[in-house]
Amino acid sequence: MAEYQFVAQDGSGKKVEGRLEANNEGELRMLLRSKGLRPTRISKVALGQLDVGMTIKRMLGGASSLPPDRLMNFVRQLQTMIASGVPLVQAIELFLDQESHPYMKMILASFRDRLNGGSFLWECMSAYPHVFERVFVALVRAGESSGTLDVMLKRSGKYLENSYRLKRLIKSSMNYPIIVSVIAVGVITLMLTVVIPKFEAMLTSSGGELPGPTKFVIQLSHGLIDHFFTISIAVGAFVYLIRQYVKTEEGRVVLQNLAMKLPVMGPLIIQSGVARFTRTMGTLLASGVPIVDALEICKSAASHVAYEDAIGIMKREVELGATFSNAMQRQQALFPKMAVQMTVVGESTGNMDKMLERVADFYEEEVETSIQGMLKLIEPVMLVFMGGIVGGLLIAMYLPVFQMAGNTSN
Repeated sequence: MAEYQFVAQDGSGKKVEGRLEANNEGELRMLLRSKGLRPTRISKVALGQLDVGMTIKRMLGGASSLPPDRLMNFVRQLQTMIASGVPLVQAIELFLDQESHPYMKMILASFRDRLNGGSFLWECMSAYPHVFERVFVALVRAGESSGTLDVMLKRSGKYLENSYRLKRLIKSSMNYPIIVSVIAVGVITLMLTVVIPKFEAMLTSSGGELPGPTKFVIQLSHGLIDHFFTISIAVGAFVYLIRQYVKTEEGRVVLQNLAMKLPVMGPLIIQSGVARFTRTMGTLLASGVPIVDALEICKSAASHVAYEDAIGIMKREVELGATFSNAMQRQQALFPKMAVQMTVVGESTGNMDKMLERVADFYEEEVETSIQGMLKLIEPVMLVFMGGIVGGLLIAMYLPVFQMAGNTSN
């Protein structure tokens, strides 16, 4: 998506200038005409007029990253200012003057130009899908159309906090075993390349026959030292290819289906999937979004391919006249009985949005409990695994010493 400068005229002949992002000039012309503006001059923003830091970040593929806490602070402060009666454009101008993060500053500048050009806030946000999820954009759109933007921003902020908290919990469950595994590989590599060769020099000087395990460890050490760079390049290439494959649609499906079948990871995926779906659905329904539209948004917001497929089926069934709870019940592999029963109660009492929020609260607590239990289980397993390998290497190298000591005593 490129950035363009434009000069246009509105219906009264007034001159309007600004900057907007679009895939091409034709798309920009259509966007301007849809807002009642007649473009008279359009040009791409020159390289020298772009922020150098942002240009480099775009080239490296890092421009679309924004810390979640910064986004949540922006939403909270914007909600407070709108509720206090500050005009939207003026609020964006104030944020732009105070903002220090380069990507957020660029987004706010784009917001200001688009808003001055007649765009709605939700249209501005939809131009940055990597920052503002479809759920968030839908809530803001509902708020702008109903005149309750401050209420929707408050609800959006709460949704972002709950969503970020759930993601952080799941991420924390993955960080510990990865860090321990990296440390274990480093320690083992250090032993094989530095410690074992020193033992070898001492043991071979005695001239005795080395035990089988000791010979194996020494050969392993030689192989690693002799082919260290080849092995490093091969491992690096393998990791790179796996990461690239996982980024593809096929790789994502394969990885997620594999994770779903794992003993501990499978139930955790279901709990987090139910929590995310019910939280998103409850927030959208409470904001007045129609149920079919809400299901479509939930499908695009789902983090697992199994839930994408299930929500797509539910949407089609609801369109054909099925109730929401019945459609959910047919996906019993992904939605536990308790979640379905609470949805039935909410549907019958007319409080489905509140009931879905309660389901989300319950399963978020379940995710937290499961992660804490998993971390308590992983910690001793990883320590035993690492200690077993290191201890095994040391025992293999000390076997000749024990053997010599036994021969001497005999």
